[in-house]
Amino acid sequence: MSTTWTLSPEPLPPSTGPPAGVGLDAEQRTVFAFVLCLLVVLVLLMVRCVRILLDPYSRMPASSWTDHKEALERGQFDYALV
Repeated sequence: MSTTWTLSPEPLPPSTGPPAGVGLDAEQRTVFAFVLCLLVVLVLLMVRCVRILLDPYSRMPASSWTDHKEALERGQFDYALV
């Protein structure tokens, strides 16, 4: 003798979130836009930091280093005289 089990369908529990047809209100849209702007700024800063780490000397002008060194090697200390 075999016994078969049947389950009766149960209703789904009520959802606690907003109804499916309703969008975001004004405050939620403002917060979402603010967070999105912060994420864009964060990504831009991360890209800048990675570029600096990969090539740190690309943004430095080389002429200021060499001109100052040549003046010191020649013994020109005119700015030190008072």
